[in-house]
Parts: sequence; structure tokens; C-alpha cells
Amino acid sequence: MRSGSPLGERDPFNGVRRVYALCFLFLMEVIERLGTDRALESLSRAVERQAEIVEKELSSLKGMTDSLERGLEVYRCFMGDLGVQFTVEKEGEEGALIRVGRCPIYEAYLDIGLECGFWMEGLCTHITLPSIEAVLRRFDPRLRLLLERYRASVEEPCLVRMRVEKGG
Repeated sequence: MRSGSPLGERDPFNGVRRVYALCFLFLMEVIERLGTDRALESLSRAVERQAEIVEKELSSLKGMTDSLERGLEVYRCFMGDLGVQFTVEKEGEEGALIRVGRCPIYEAYLDIGLECGFWMEGLCTHITLPSIEAVLRRFDPRLRLLLERYRASVEEPCLVRMRVEKGG
């Protein structure tokens, strides 16, 4: 009986990246067949269904009183489970600055041949961040994410600000 792999120890991040690549390729097919508007409407409904599932899964966090801390904990659970590596750089009146390092979503964009930073940033801004915000809204409707800097390469980080809107 052989032990180990001829390729050495495997990184689970790669499997997560491949799943994202498959999902993006599928989404591109759906958009091509249904058209952008109908495909994005379907995606929006799926995002809300996913948010409902994650809300139930993380319901114990609803007891946290500080909105920003609760939002950061939801982000940690949600994004950490997705295979994203990140750190919270600073917190203050303007919210928290999150430095996103290794990201299987970004690397999946590269895997499917999407190398234009403009398109990748657009997908992140219009698909990935809204899906995270849909989950955050379940815990506090005032929580918002803002992409402050999109990575220029695999080695560079993205910077995302999480803030709590005043009022509402």
C-alpha cells in the first residue's frame, strides 16, 4: 500500500479555487444563454437564499452587541470558510480595514482566463461583495463593504472597508 501522493502534500485551497472556476464558467454559460439581466436576477435570488442559510448557521453571533464586531465575526466565518486569507488591519470610527491576501476567487478568475483587472474588479464589486453584504445585512442592515483597493496581482492584497452606516 502506497502512502502519500506523487505530487506531494496537496493544498485544499486549490480545490476551493477549482470549484470557484467551475461556478464562474457555469455562470458565464448561463449569462450567454439567458442574457445578462435574467442571469443576474437569478444570481440575486440565489444570493438571498445563501444569505438565509448562512444566517441560520451563524445565528449564535446575533447575541453580539457591537455591530462592527458582529460584522467582522460574520466576515471571518463566511470568508474564512471560502478559503480566503485575510487580516483586519485597523478599526476605528470609519470602520475596519480588511487586507485580503490569498483569495481563491481571484485565482479562479485567472484560471478561467480572465486576466483583465477591470473585469475581475467588476465581478468582485458586483457579485462577490454583494453576496457577502447580503449575509451581513441579516445581522445588521447598516453593515456595508467598500472595495478600497483591488489587487493588481496575485501577490498584492485587496483592501476592503467594513463600516456601519449611521442611522437606519
